Amino acid sequence: MSAFFAALGRRRTALIERSTAQRGEVAAAVGGVRRAAAEPLLLGAGVAVTLLTSSPKLRGWLVRGWAVYAFFRRLLNR
Repeated sequence: MSAFFAALGRRRTALIERSTAQRGEVAAAVGGVRRAAAEPLLLGAGVAVTLLTSSPKLRGWLVRGWAVYAFFRRLLNR
């Protein structure tokens, strides 16, 4: 009977170790996905800043667009 309980203890220990390893893998994968999701946003923001600083007309349109967006957002939140 003690061999049975010893085998159960070994299995439990192996499951705990495997679970810990899997948690680490999941955490690493989530970190990778977050970094991968942030890279296009940063690149797009850089391009937008470059375009805005190079074109006064585009800047004016951006201000108008932002005003319209803010207006509709405020209108829909009421």
